[in-house]
Amino acid sequence: MNPYRITARKRTVLSPWVTLVERAVTDPEGRALGAFHSLAQADYVNVLALTAEEEIVLVEQYRPASEALTLELPGGLLDPGEEPAACATRELAEEAGYAAPAAPLLLGRLSPDPGRLDNKIWCFFAKAVEPIAGWTPEAGVTRLLLPRQALASAIERGDFAHAMHVGIVGLALLRGLL
Repeated sequence: MNPYRITARKRTVLSPWVTLVERAVTDPEGRALGAFHSLAQADYVNVLALTAEEEIVLVEQYRPASEALTLELPGGLLDPGEEPAACATRELAEEAGYAAPAAPLLLGRLSPDPGRLDNKIWCFFAKAVEPIAGWTPEAGVTRLLLPRQALASAIERGDFAHAMHVGIVGLALLRGLL
């Protein structure tokens, strides 16, 4: 049982995607610890997809928070009522134009930043993915293929630096999938 208590909670909607949550917390002895802030948003869903040629499907897009183009795994936010595996399949198709011959494998459900974010990240793996005929890329999103053996170098160089996505790679390695 958690000995800490939330004595007050205030929610401020900042956008359709993000809500600021303020919590007043007391310690196990009942002393007020102050106000703590976090961001509430939909769960993330990402998929590490591997083609039959052992290429990893990636997307490049501009991220205003980092003011840079980033190289990432396909993914997005889980829609209300949507199953995470269906979201992974949808995002792989929408962002990268690939389809998997079978349902993606759940690698895990992690906390992106439990000190500041209320959501989870659903981590999936799909193999032998194939391009979707007639796919049209999303504006501002570029699909890239990276040979599997080049992934470690891309991480070491900082070209593939999204920490949560590197974590998904780690989960796949732990399962012997890469």
